[in-house]
Amino acid sequence: MIKAWGTLFVHLKGMQKYMIAATLVFIAGVVLGYADSGQFEAILQGQLEGLQKLARDIAEKEHSMIWLFGYILLNNTIKSVLIVFAGVFFGVLPLFFLLINGMVIGYLAQLQAEAGHLGLFLKGIIPHGILEIPAVILACAYGIKLGAIMGKGLLGAGSGRGRAAFVAELQHFMRVALPLIALLVVSLLVAAIIESFITPLIMKL
Repeated sequence: MIKAWGTLFVHLKGMQKYMIAATLVFIAGVVLGYADSGQFEAILQGQLEGLQKLARDIAEKEHSMIWLFGYILLNNTIKSVLIVFAGVFFGVLPLFFLLINGMVIGYLAQLQAEAGHLGLFLKGIIPHGILEIPAVILACAYGIKLGAIMGKGLLGAGSGRGRAAFVAELQHFMRVALPLIALLVVSLLVAAIIESFITPLIMKL
């Protein structure tokens, strides 16, 4: 397992351009959601209403904080793992996932700013977001990387050397996937603990 972790950290050094691309798409989503939400209000409001209904349902349950923790952890972990492998469709889904999630955060920030509660919003999102957002960006960056591998494989399918390079790169990606998932799970676990048990206390300060 130690070797697998070493392989992942070495691989991460070559992921800079994918991390930058994923970060820029996420930031673009935040900016769009904040500054130009009118064009996407129906979509974003639908996302927001779904989250609000879920929050109400969880709040009505006994031991609601435990339920909230379980939901956040499972939801974020499953989505992050799936989005890595959803990149097989040439990286389109991870890019869309980043854009939509960024837009939702931007839209929420804009609504809170209009109500004069932007500081409260930031206080609620930053403690867990410093772990959760980088984890999501990392997952999407690897999804985009997988999409690039598939694209190169398609372009090189006509030659034996191209096919061999594709197989080798894909095998290396799959070797890295297991420690990557472990890293995502640990990061999202800590983020879920913060969001479920610590953020509510911070919000009362």
